[in-house]
Amino acid sequence: MRFRIIGSGSSGNATLVEAGRTRILIDAGLGPRSLAERLLSCGVDPASLTAVLVSHEHSDHSQGAAPFAARWGMPLAGSRGTYAAAGFGATNIPGYVVLRPNERHRFGELEVRPVLLPHDAAEPLAFVIAAEEAALGHATDLGHVNDGLRSALRECSALLIESNYDPGLLREGPYPWSLKERILSPLGHLSNQDTCIYLRHVPRSCRTVVLAHLSQKNNHPELALAAASDALAGAGRADVSLEVAGRELGDWISLVPRQLSLF
Repeated sequence: MRFRIIGSGSSGNATLVEAGRTRILIDAGLGPRSLAERLLSCGVDPASLTAVLVSHEHSDHSQGAAPFAARWGMPLAGSRGTYAAAGFGATNIPGYVVLRPNERHRFGELEVRPVLLPHDAAEPLAFVIAAEEAALGHATDLGHVNDGLRSALRECSALLIESNYDPGLLREGPYPWSLKERILSPLGHLSNQDTCIYLRHVPRSCRTVVLAHLSQKNNHPELALAAASDALAGAGRADVSLEVAGRELGDWISLVPRQLSLF
C-alpha cells in the first residue's frame, strides 16, 4: 500500500492511495484537467481509479470532483451532508456512495473507515484507509483533534494531518478578523501547535507523518516542520519519518505494516 500527494493547500487538495490494482483519490480540489494531468505524469490512468472520496464540500476539496468523475467514469463517495452541500445531486455523475461515520466500506483491495470531523462544513469526514496490515489516516480541515478521531487513528501506520497555520502569522496577517476567528475556532483549522500537541502522543504504530494543507499566507513549511520535529523528538519518536506536503505533485510514500496493539 502506498500514497501520493497530488496537491495540498488552499489552491487545491487531492491524495492518491493505491493497493494492488485498486486506486482511490481522496478529495478533488483541483480542476479536472489538472487532476488528470498530474495523475498521468505519475503513470496513473485516471480511468483506472475505483472511486473519488470527498471529505467535505469546500471548493479546495471538491471543485473538480463531479466533472472529473463524469469524464473518467467512477463514482464519488462521501457523507450525505457533503452530497447535499456540494450540489452533487444536480450533476451528471456515475454514482454516489454514501459513507456513514465509523461504518467500513470496501473499494476493491482498500477498506475505508470514515470518521466525523469538527469543521464548519456539512458532515465533514476524515478517512482511515486500510489494506492488509497497513493503514493510512487522512485528516485535514478540522478545528481540533477530538476523541473519535484520536481513537480511529490509533493503529495507523502513516498519517496525513493538517498543520494549517502559525498563530502569530495569522493574527498579524491580511485576513479580516471574521475569517481569522473562523480559522481559530474549534470548527476551523489546526495550527502548527495544535498538530504538535497531537504528535506528542502519536500512536506507536505510526511510522510516517505528512503535514498537509499549509496556508500560503499564514504559515511556512519550515515553521511547521520545525515544530513537528521538536514534538516528535520530545516524545522520543525518532523512528517517525516526517515531511511537508507541497502544492505540487509529490513522490510515492510506501506504508510500513502496522503492529497491532495487544491491549
